[in-house]
Amino acid sequence: MTTPETGGNKRFIDDMSWMERVNLIRALSLFPAITVMVFFRRRLGFRLMRPTWLILLTVIMVVASVAAPAFMHPFVFLMPVYAVAMLGLGYWQRWQRWCELCRGERWHTYSPGISYFETLPLPIVLRSHRRVNRWLDPAAVLVVGALVAALLSHGLGVWIMFSAFFLYVYENDIYEKQVNRDLDTLDGLFASEVQSEVVERFVDGKVADAAPQPIQETAGIPTGLAPDIAKQVAIRRAKRKPAPDNLAPEAAQPAA
Repeated sequence: MTTPETGGNKRFIDDMSWMERVNLIRALSLFPAITVMVFFRRRLGFRLMRPTWLILLTVIMVVASVAAPAFMHPFVFLMPVYAVAMLGLGYWQRWQRWCELCRGERWHTYSPGISYFETLPLPIVLRSHRRVNRWLDPAAVLVVGALVAALLSHGLGVWIMFSAFFLYVYENDIYEKQVNRDLDTLDGLFASEVQSEVVERFVDGKVADAAPQPIQETAGIPTGLAPDIAKQVAIRRAKRKPAPDNLAPEAAQPAA
């Protein structure tokens, strides 16, 4: 039965564009990812381990195990045990970060943590560009989930594999935002250099007669003044020029 509330939610989702749905998945990917990050990461950020998030995720997992016990076979109790262990580890990491902050140690409060795989002698191709966090961690979580589903608890294994996918989404979203932030900084440096050159052309009075700079010399930034604007700049500069010193005395003196 479709209630007005569910009907409204369905219409809301249907009205969303494809990109809006992707962004929604990216925003929500953190929550299932947390349920495996506490086991595979150390030094998770203080605000990443919010008690409300941890408690809500624990309740969801416990309710799922109670609502569908047949799906959790052969060991139904493993899902609640996993949920309580996740809650305890999350609180423990949050308390550790709080103690570090009180001691004045610098650590980002939304840090996704450090993978335990970072301690292994991995090749440089995996250690660079966050490939351990983006590729190795989700792959390891996926393998663990498959083993748990086959040997211990089908429901818990499916949850872990589900969380592995969203851990991959979350980590790649972080990496993309980091790259875009760095590129924005680099573009800002290029733009400031080009703008300083434009200011120098204004100060030197070379705007009207200077040839436009090719885009190869402006770091790919389209710039330059239109000819009519350059002409107005030249006229205004001419009006502000001081009177020459070689004027005749009678011409320089005001009329009586």
